Amino acid sequence: MTNHSDPHEYKNATILPFTRPKLPAKRGRPRSAYPKSDTGTPELILKKLMGETTETLDLLREREIITQEQHWCGIHLRWLYTLRHGVPGIRTLDLTHIDGKEIKPEDPQWRMARELEYHEAVRELSRSGHVALLLSLCVHNERPRFLTQPKGKKYYTQGAAKMILDLREGLDILAVLWKRKNSKS
Repeated sequence: MTNHSDPHEYKNATILPFTRPKLPAKRGRPRSAYPKSDTGTPELILKKLMGETTETLDLLREREIITQEQHWCGIHLRWLYTLRHGVPGIRTLDLTHIDGKEIKPEDPQWRMARELEYHEAVRELSRSGHVALLLSLCVHNERPRFLTQPKGKKYYTQGAAKMILDLREGLDILAVLWKRKNSKS
């Protein structure tokens, strides 16, 4: 019986190196030729070019209809809405399986402060009459008709001009409420 713990037993063993060809080819299955970046289907590319996949608030900011502070206020209003009511839309959840994610316990004081912040914002917007417009644009991502025109065309009807004015006023109310500084950017 041989003793495998003897270090001198494998002294004559030789290691056979694998030969590599001089070309940069590697062993194994050849790599598939995928494009470097996936831009999507031709239909999706067309929709992106036409701006149909951009969110309404982002499109308003991109066309310089609203300022950066007003854009932030719209996003913040959406966030407060989703904390209070959940994400608008239809979806199903399997609450029995959370994919192994650890759920952090909620801070009831923080949650109550956010709900008060939401109710105060809706109250101020209701007083000015802009709550329906802001919730439809910011939360539900409904696109007004004047935004469906091409990017370079700045032809707005009188109704579109009033909607833009109301939108700016509503977002300015939120900016004052949340103490966001107004700048001309």
